[in-house]
Amino acid sequence: MPEQTEGQFVYTIHSSVSASQRQEYQAVQERMNRAAMTFTGYLGQDVVYEDSGNGSTLKVTTHVRFEELEQCLRWLDSPQRRELLNEAEELIGYHYRFHLEAGSFDQWIQANGSSRTPIWKVNLLVWLALYPSVMVLMWVSGSTLGSLPLPLNMLISNLITVLLTGYLLVPWLSRVYTNWLSTASRRWTLAGCSTILVAQGLLLMLFSTVPALPWNTTG
Repeated sequence: MPEQTEGQFVYTIHSSVSASQRQEYQAVQERMNRAAMTFTGYLGQDVVYEDSGNGSTLKVTTHVRFEELEQCLRWLDSPQRRELLNEAEELIGYHYRFHLEAGSFDQWIQANGSSRTPIWKVNLLVWLALYPSVMVLMWVSGSTLGSLPLPLNMLISNLITVLLTGYLLVPWLSRVYTNWLSTASRRWTLAGCSTILVAQGLLLMLFSTVPALPWNTTG
């Protein structure tokens, strides 16, 4: 399995080579190592040889280590590396075949991605987006959806509010609250929660006091 530690991306390659070509293959790997040293972020490589069981073929596992994923990709796509592979194919007849463990990328994302956003924070943003959406929809659709039977009214209203919050309001609020969603600071977490509660309070006051809104009509 690929080794993944913080601040390091390990590209793991499995290949096979004839046992009689081991020395030539080692020479190619050493040239690869020297060439990779000229690339930013290169931390080295480890090559492990194992007998495949038939005595004629070796299983080779190569761990190429870089500080960053992007640095590793620059090396893998570089003309210097491609030239070395072409020379190896011409000189020793070695056709470069490999299997990359996808876990290298999965573990990199897990180790270096931002921490998982707490669900309760997402729910607060959904609440902040949903409340005004429902209230405004009730206001503007009173003469249309309001004339429908309640079950059908709710079905259509829920569809509209889900689309509105899911595609517009929640993504917009997520950008506004980006730092709050990812912070581990108790102080800033409480500050963000406070702004949401204040916003909801102001919306409640607005919807409760504006005379033009249908639910505020008396008599």
